Amino acid sequence: MPKELQFGEEQFTRRSWVAVLVLAILVSAVGLVGLGAGPWLGDHEAIVAQSAREVRQTGDWLVPHFNGEPSIRKTPLAIWLTALSSYVIDPPALEPPVSPRAARLPSAVAAVLTTLLVYALGRSMFGHRAGLVCGAVLATSVGGQFFSHNAQVEMVLTLLVTASFAFFWFGTDHDRKRRWVYLALFYVSFALAMLAKAPLPLAVVGLPLAVWWFVVVPLARLAEDPADDRPPRPLGTRILAQLRALRRLWLLPGIALFLLLFLPWPIYVYCKMDHALALWQAEYVQRFTGEMSAQVRPFWYYVPIALGMMLPFSLSLPEALAAPFLRYYRAHRKALLFVFTWVAVSFVFVSSSAFKRPHYLACCVPGLALLLGPTLERLFLAARTFSATRVRAATAAGALAAVGGLAAAGLYYWNRDPEWVEMSYLAAPVLAGGVVVSCVAFAKRRRVASLLVLHVTAAVSFACVWDALGRSNILEVQASAMTRQFEANSIGPDDSVTWVIGRPNAQLIYYSHCQIKPLFSPRELAAERESRRSLPRELLEAGRRRLVDRLAGDRQEYFIIPARYWNRFRAEADLPAREVARVAGPSTARGKAWVLITNP
Repeated sequence: MPKELQFGEEQFTRRSWVAVLVLAILVSAVGLVGLGAGPWLGDHEAIVAQSAREVRQTGDWLVPHFNGEPSIRKTPLAIWLTALSSYVIDPPALEPPVSPRAARLPSAVAAVLTTLLVYALGRSMFGHRAGLVCGAVLATSVGGQFFSHNAQVEMVLTLLVTASFAFFWFGTDHDRKRRWVYLALFYVSFALAMLAKAPLPLAVVGLPLAVWWFVVVPLARLAEDPADDRPPRPLGTRILAQLRALRRLWLLPGIALFLLLFLPWPIYVYCKMDHALALWQAEYVQRFTGEMSAQVRPFWYYVPIALGMMLPFSLSLPEALAAPFLRYYRAHRKALLFVFTWVAVSFVFVSSSAFKRPHYLACCVPGLALLLGPTLERLFLAARTFSATRVRAATAAGALAAVGGLAAAGLYYWNRDPEWVEMSYLAAPVLAGGVVVSCVAFAKRRRVASLLVLHVTAAVSFACVWDALGRSNILEVQASAMTRQFEANSIGPDDSVTWVIGRPNAQLIYYSHCQIKPLFSPRELAAERESRRSLPRELLEAGRRRLVDRLAGDRQEYFIIPARYWNRFRAEADLPAREVARVAGPSTARGKAWVLITNP
């Protein structure tokens, strides 16, 4: 191997390889350890795992099934990867296939690859040292660690979104050779991102890049000082120049490659399933507009979530977001503006949706890590001096804020749900102690040690919480209790079990190994609930009639119904049913009990 390898603006030396190897070991330890030892798969994780299980059982890869029904609401890349993961790491005799470890492995591998990609992009933009910080921030932040252990598609999508931005940046760098290779990889990554979770990449990749190309680049060049005495070209002329420059993006071949990779699956499903368009409209359009959501969250919903995902580096986020406009970072302004556009446009888009979930912000986490890299590198690693008085005051304030914040959070959750506080009895002291030690090291001018302590503290704290979740059933208390009721009443895969209201709980299906059919098919629900945020009265009445007819039949059947609807139906009519079991909801939702009933 040659002593030096040219990459970006720096020489990639043997010492650089050692640092990258250490980063790879760190992210592999954080992302791959404990995949099978944590909590149960969550409801949305179990949908992916159960669909992959049925892919393996039926052999139908083109139209995956969940709970015996076609699973076509979302694109299938996560299901395919999970099924392949099960072939690789699950024992051949495992029945049914697809273990929780296999379900989470694609996300863990994607986390490792995303971290290395963030390092490569950060190194190209800001240099080797800042690139390492970017990768380490992603690897040990709360968001990076959580999604690496989550079987949903989010981490795979995040990898492909990050790859799209990285290859676009490399492909539009005028000094970079073989530009067409990077642009081809950009279109491939973009298409695979659409297969992971269409149509979201159109908004979190396509829209930011369009804003970057047609708005940010012309404005940035307009703000630059002209090299001579000639007046700067007007903004409209610069936008037209960017329009003409589209030919450098290999647009027509790239779009053809994109469509060739992405379109075959939706076209096949559309031709195969006559209700596909109605399901996609309900899943994407009506959710975005809030027509299918009973609770519309405020626009600022993602602000505290972003701060939480970037813990323990959140205190540096304000400077990181302002960095593209500060003179300290003028040398990296173009790169910082590129990443800022990625984060800001994606953040505004997901915030504008009426239907909000924390995991929709996952695609912004690598961008935030890239913005934090130069800021943290300047704070902890750059050759600069600080006022001793200001350092002592800042570190004391940081330590007090960490301890006080954890104490306040503990008191808040103790009043709401003491189980969460009891579960974090080890993680909280580790986190508070690590932050205090980091502050003390910084005050003693051990800035590198201070940064390393933060990374180690974040990783150890997450490991403690993950282990505690694995020993507790706080996240799956209802599903695990109903699974035990199935076992106690000898309810197995051959029995008829129906979920009366809404979609069946995927945790219960995955862990009980039983198919639990909904009282109404997804197609019926999509038609009846169109443009409605709650269950309409006529749908509830139709459900009650269908339930009465089924209970009056000669066949032994079981039904799971929320307690409030069960009490309501019984008050309206004398239902011919026998209550088998009642399972209380979690401590934060004790009114949401499940009732298991059967024929009298």
